[in-house]
Amino acid sequence: IIKIRGTDDGIESRTKTSEANALYMEAISVINNKNKSRNRSALGVELDHHDYVFIKQIHDATDVFSLLVRSLAPAIYGNEIIKAGLLLSLFGGCAKHDSLRDDLHVLLVGDPGLGKSQLLQACSKICTKGVYVCGNSSTTSGLTVTLTKENGVNDFALEPGALVLADKGTCFIDEFDKMPTQHQALLEAMEQSSVSVAKSGIICSLPARTSIVAAANPIGGKYNKAKTFTENLNLSEPLLSRFDLIFLLLDEPSEQMDTLMCAHVMSAHSGFKRVLPKAKDPDDFNLTINNGQSSSDLTLKRRLSCKTHNEELIPQSILRKYVSYARLYVKPRLQPEAANAIKDYYLQLRQRHNIFGQLPVFHRQLEALIRLTEARAKLELRTEATEDDAREVIEIYKFTLDSVPRNTFTPILGHDSGKITANKVTAFISLMEQEVEDKGDSIFSKTDLMDLATRSGIIINEFSKFIRKLNDEGILLKKGNDLYKFVNV
Repeated sequence: IIKIRGTDDGIESRTKTSEANALYMEAISVINNKNKSRNRSALGVELDHHDYVFIKQIHDATDVFSLLVRSLAPAIYGNEIIKAGLLLSLFGGCAKHDSLRDDLHVLLVGDPGLGKSQLLQACSKICTKGVYVCGNSSTTSGLTVTLTKENGVNDFALEPGALVLADKGTCFIDEFDKMPTQHQALLEAMEQSSVSVAKSGIICSLPARTSIVAAANPIGGKYNKAKTFTENLNLSEPLLSRFDLIFLLLDEPSEQMDTLMCAHVMSAHSGFKRVLPKAKDPDDFNLTINNGQSSSDLTLKRRLSCKTHNEELIPQSILRKYVSYARLYVKPRLQPEAANAIKDYYLQLRQRHNIFGQLPVFHRQLEALIRLTEARAKLELRTEATEDDAREVIEIYKFTLDSVPRNTFTPILGHDSGKITANKVTAFISLMEQEVEDKGDSIFSKTDLMDLATRSGIIINEFSKFIRKLNDEGILLKKGNDLYKFVNV
């Protein structure tokens, strides 16, 4: 309880013999709690009667998930699965107790010019409590906590950074690859949901219960398919393991996609685009979808890509309040059928853990799948997360894994440096699989492996190092002196 005394700064009332100093607080604004609106939620969004009517109309739509995905960043064509993952991060999971976080972290990695920054800005506009920062202009103190010295006294004050300011919200970090020195400061905030400070005699821990949505470019600006996924990023494995979803966006020429993209961009610049309603009256905003076609037999990607006739997108102001309502009031529980589907898929993920060049699979992915399933149910304001929710989340997660390219080896014309590359490893694994099928034996000597590489035109200068790398990845198991067993992963 703070007592308001006026504008006295306490300097005149302080005597020279006084050993106690009075404490004062400078406030930008003061709000009477008794007069504070009861309709304002803990997330800072005030809901009135019209807002509840809009929320009810969205909830009664035929396919709420598809409608929300198409309403997020409609200026960006395609990328429906990526938009779906970003939406799930805004809704978040359910908090059970303090030791388990309910925040979802998403990382977008890809070539420049594919709309990563626009997606982050679109999410920040519908997020109930969001902080948007750029990595090339942020410091460690700017993300966590800054310790400043007050004028005229020897006391220090703590100024919160972006992660603390976004508590119970989302922190959007663009140009994530431009801030490698700040990555270590994110480890505690992303898992323990707090920021600890121990500076100048001040030891404290501040809450940072925030979701992190980051966008980064690969090393060199463009994704190099000759390297593995981790080699293309300037990120450590402890940091990567904290992201629940990692999306890879590649700029690959496609005549069909490029034609559709051109038509979308041309229509946007020519002015022939749908004007969204101002949503002043509920009768002016009809969200009922009547397409006369069942979408239960379609995959999630095809269902999200299907557009209905005369469809009205949700305005950002209404979508922001819908997200706020779901985060505040909806707490779904995981059904046993959904839990079994998640468990079975996680065990499959652990079996493919040693696949070379793919996205790493960590133990945290099990909790990530649970949080994503809860967010999928929360998106439709349901109190139970069903098996269908888990199946859709698994499809999203499979999309993240399949987006990483696994190209076959193409011999280089002219000079080959002989370096170990990801496509050489992938091609050599395929050759060993074919060799095992032909001779019916999975045991190879070092000479056999060298002959196999030579016959296929794979040039490796340091072949012993190449074999050690395959051994470290669990692809080759050493069975004796220069004898190795191929493990088909």
